Amino acid sequence: MLGINDRACLVTELNSPFYRQSGISVGVLRLDRIHPEISGNKWFKLLPLIRRLEAGERLHVLSFGGVWSNHLHALAFLGKSFGIRTLGLVRGHEAQADTAMLRDARSWGMVIRFLDRDTYAQRGAASMESWLASEYPGWERLPEGGSNRHAVEGCREIWRLLEGSAWHCPDYVASALGTGGTLAGIIAGKPEATRVIGVPVLKLGESAVSQVRTLLADAGCQDPGGWELDQGGSFGGYARLPASLAAFIRLFEERCRVPLDPVYTGKLFAAIHRRIVKGEIEPGASILLLHTGGLQGRRGMEARIERGASAFQGPQPL
Repeated sequence: MLGINDRACLVTELNSPFYRQSGISVGVLRLDRIHPEISGNKWFKLLPLIRRLEAGERLHVLSFGGVWSNHLHALAFLGKSFGIRTLGLVRGHEAQADTAMLRDARSWGMVIRFLDRDTYAQRGAASMESWLASEYPGWERLPEGGSNRHAVEGCREIWRLLEGSAWHCPDYVASALGTGGTLAGIIAGKPEATRVIGVPVLKLGESAVSQVRTLLADAGCQDPGGWELDQGGSFGGYARLPASLAAFIRLFEERCRVPLDPVYTGKLFAAIHRRIVKGEIEPGASILLLHTGGLQGRRGMEARIERGASAFQGPQPL
């Protein structure tokens, strides 16, 4: 049976002078600590599938992602753990440089098939569904990032990690938003008094709102309200790493001793920090930040973090 680490000490409270001076309590729910390979929110997104496999089902599973995909990384390890076949349809081409994520996935038995950008862009189209049904009959298909109604159901269970703790009903919970499944699950399971802030890591505009609402509806969850999106936290788009973000990540890690990834958690933490600086989080409030893992993907951006942090010149109150 596949298990996760004990839930004890999963919340790290940040003892920063800046947060104390602002009168705000900030905690980090360390989902990056729950499993060494099925990291963070990926565990919860895959939880319904894990339970099916533990019950004895054996199936073939394919999904989509980039060359540093946290989702494919987790799915590949799940395949190894249960001895099932997995296939990663990866945006890219055979001749490009290999990545540590792809090496991990292959070592765990995942077959990698590259799709050029135009083909990959059709991954949700009927023509792609028809091709997959013909090419891989009987294979179960997961969407890019794993976000579907099952992911919403699984991510709703993140709240169980907080039962009996001082953080079971914070004033705010904040999460990065990529494909939306994690945020939708957090919204679906939130206490009535808790407000949720989502930070899109892509420039999605208002489509991000409909994305979350669609996932809630597909999962049969009524939208409880009490949530909003911070549209200013994408830092230029997916996987973009301006010097200001690199400098924030480096300083935050030095001060708070919590590792961040530049694609998701770095943008989330920087966006919430900005809201505190601007006075948009009221004094006396408690805010819990979801560390959704993804640190394996940082392996491809370490040099960029160092260069950007060194080049940045400007204030970074923390």
